[in-house]
Amino acid sequence: MQQISNAIPSTPEASGAARATSGGPVAPAERIAALDVLRGFALLGILVLNIESFSGPSSLHDVPIGVAKPAFVGWHATLDLVIFATKWLFFEGKMRTLFSILYGAGIVLITSRLESRGLSGKAADIFCRRNQWLLLFGVIHGTLIWQGDILSQYALIALLVAFPFRNLSAPRLIVIGLLVGVIGGTVGVVRVVDIPQVLKAERLRDEGAAALAVGRAPSPEQRAAIEAETKANAAAPANLQRSIAQGRRPYLQSLSSQASAYLGFVTMLFRSGWILEVTGSMLLGMGLFKSGFLTGAKPRATYLKTALICYGVAAPIILTGVAMVAAKGFTVPSVARWIYQPYALQIFAGAIANASMILLAVKSGWFRGATAALANVGRTAFSNYILTSLLCQFLFAWGPWKLYGALEYYQQIYVILGVWAVNLVVSALWLRAFTYGPLEWIWRSLVYWRRQPIRRLA
Repeated sequence: MQQISNAIPSTPEASGAARATSGGPVAPAERIAALDVLRGFALLGILVLNIESFSGPSSLHDVPIGVAKPAFVGWHATLDLVIFATKWLFFEGKMRTLFSILYGAGIVLITSRLESRGLSGKAADIFCRRNQWLLLFGVIHGTLIWQGDILSQYALIALLVAFPFRNLSAPRLIVIGLLVGVIGGTVGVVRVVDIPQVLKAERLRDEGAAALAVGRAPSPEQRAAIEAETKANAAAPANLQRSIAQGRRPYLQSLSSQASAYLGFVTMLFRSGWILEVTGSMLLGMGLFKSGFLTGAKPRATYLKTALICYGVAAPIILTGVAMVAAKGFTVPSVARWIYQPYALQIFAGAIANASMILLAVKSGWFRGATAALANVGRTAFSNYILTSLLCQFLFAWGPWKLYGALEYYQQIYVILGVWAVNLVVSALWLRAFTYGPLEWIWRSLVYWRRQPIRRLA
């Protein structure tokens, strides 16, 4: 760090000249507002699902099965179902996918700007340093703060895959991105959830139960399936309490398990192939940026039509799935069959639909105050991402409240709204005095190996 130069241009003109000759980061006036709004929207939306990992253990990813406070029971059963359906219709997977799309767009944006300044020779160097530092930040975040880090995934895919694809045409990037994301993502989810085995076990249990009902002895396979389920159900309460106790451990005591869980998470993504969902999202983002879609360059009618088509794909899949699993009592096999088998298709459709609606709002001038607030969060997305992890970990695990496993499903919404308020207020206040978020400033200074100006000029 001591090698970072203190020489900073003292005027906007000098700063612009320095960037043009040294390949420095983009000036605030050069930012694309639509991308900032989308990034802020995605950053806030990610918490709607991440809160379930922060707040307590569960048996399935982002489905409240095997949680400490049972969902879909008591007076709040209908409320829980509405929240669950809303999360899956507009947020689950879609915000993560949109965030990945925007990271892919950033790859094209940064490299193309460098090349347009006559700095093609530096583009690869800056690109690699940018992602190598992000990889380090992601590993630190994943091992020391929260195991669900996504920054390291972005950095790895960018370094391994994205750079050579940047010069492909927009249509090719869009097609390749969708194919890789939907097909690879589907394969990954099927392997992670082990859908074939889950459905096979369900079939064997049902056949065994039917045999017993008519007085016949189940087959050895059927009996084994029944016994395995009985054993798992008997062990579930003790395992749940153990998980809650582990989740409430003080910071230093949780470090080893935190690091182990993060490494296991990353290994699972690559081993299962689920990382292809992220890869496809980033390639798709590169194509959508090149096409002008993500910058708001398309006519308003294009965004409206795209939203209607993509919601028309995603909504029936999701709402049918929710209705079917609710009718089945939210069993694991029903979730595997109706929610996770079509997962990748609906999250890509939903992410594009959400982006279309936000871009339509930006182009139309609707809700100017809201889009300006989202842009503030988007300009400080890196800092807000880490801040959100720190706030949630302190609230649920490290702080005095120890709320891990203590909230009802619907009560998670209170925490989401509180953290959003912090993100929105802190971002607005910070940007009154500074050009970049604090972590964005550190990242840029490290990438360009020169201390970047951070204070706003009067």
